[in-house]
Amino acid sequence: MLDTLMLRYHNDPEVYIIAATYEFDDRNNVESARKYFAEGLKYHNNCKNLYVEEFWVEVQHLEKTAGASLPIAIEKYRNLIKRFEGDIEFHFILLDRAIQLSAVRELQCNVVRDMVKKYRHSELMWRKLAKIHFDGFIYHRETEQLYYDKNYISGIRNCIKTYEDGLKENLPLKNKHKLWNFYIDHIIEIRKSYRMKKETIRNFMNETMERAFLEAHDNKALLKAEYYIYWAKNTNKDCHRILRKAVEVIQDSVELWIHLISFYLNYDSLEMGIEAFQAGVRSLKSKSMPLWEILILYMGNTHPKLLQQLYHEGSHFPYPEVNFIIRTEYLEWSVIHNGILSTRELFVELRDIKPECKQLYTTMIAFELTQNSGITKLKCIRKLYNDVCNNFGHRDIGVWSDCIRFEYMYGSRKLVKEIYKASLLCLEPDLRSGMTEEFEKLKAEYNMEEDPKDHGVIVIDDDE
Repeated sequence: MLDTLMLRYHNDPEVYIIAATYEFDDRNNVESARKYFAEGLKYHNNCKNLYVEEFWVEVQHLEKTAGASLPIAIEKYRNLIKRFEGDIEFHFILLDRAIQLSAVRELQCNVVRDMVKKYRHSELMWRKLAKIHFDGFIYHRETEQLYYDKNYISGIRNCIKTYEDGLKENLPLKNKHKLWNFYIDHIIEIRKSYRMKKETIRNFMNETMERAFLEAHDNKALLKAEYYIYWAKNTNKDCHRILRKAVEVIQDSVELWIHLISFYLNYDSLEMGIEAFQAGVRSLKSKSMPLWEILILYMGNTHPKLLQQLYHEGSHFPYPEVNFIIRTEYLEWSVIHNGILSTRELFVELRDIKPECKQLYTTMIAFELTQNSGITKLKCIRKLYNDVCNNFGHRDIGVWSDCIRFEYMYGSRKLVKEIYKASLLCLEPDLRSGMTEEFEKLKAEYNMEEDPKDHGVIVIDDDE
């Protein structure tokens, strides 16, 4: 029956794997399994999975025969590494299969020994060797022997030593930097694991972390912001010194600058915090808004007199990604602390900073709407809408829609249609149909008449 299936489905290598596995696992017939693998490889001689599964059957058979089939397994293995010469990932797959069973130590030793010799100048090999050491498979390069040590402390120490040995090799700089990354990642992984419960391991890994991170930094190989942040959070030395090293190496990391500035401000070291802030905004430029926010929040709680100066500087910072936000926040702060009259003066100052900021106008309009000043209020807001429509109305339907809403609700309804006509003249041609649709929605929303009677101005009496 299996032979019939082979003839019918020989285009699918998986069929041969299933047949061979069945023969070996269920019928304990290794010869028949070998036959199916050989037949499959006639049709699929480039299928790596077929070779791997064939090797895996030999590994299992080697254990079943208590080593008697070692010559066959070794020959199969030699043919495979010759067939896929230079394919380090394939070598790793064979190793992963070989170390699954404990009674095939000599085969395992051959696979590891060849890996070390063939790929000594690959950072991937050193990572793989470190990982199997971590798992308890200890390979002595001097004796070329492999043994298993169930003591996980020994595994950790050998893992660390393997990385350090690899970093002493004459690897190309790019590859050595990758190995440093593998090493650092593994240190972090170990320090997060249950193995850190034991004090001796905690002390050993803390010392290893300090040494490895410092050496990586000194070798210009610590190139990720997350590494410096981890180091700073876990060191028993001066955290801020590490963060200062970090921003010298990775000047464009927002997260690193945030951590450095926050460190100083948490200790109320304002002078150092401002120094770091100034260096940070010089480096980050248009990406520096989070640094402004940190300092604004801190000064709002501790140094309110300095806050206005900071707002002023931020409003004139030569990057719209920053000054657009700060100008609006400055206006909001002013209306709370200085009142509407001072805020109107401030608005004029902020309005004249280029490029113009639409949000500044809409924020000021919102403030004016809260004022109880009757006709004056109406004139102020009309002027603001006139300016915002002239400045931004070429590409923005929303400003016209807001202006129409305001005029209909608070001003002269006769002006609504005139505003709509003005919008069609001002908007770019590709937006005019969209404006027409928006106006129809507004008419339906407010039940606007085609020729509305002017209900005049809604006057809100001044407070007495």
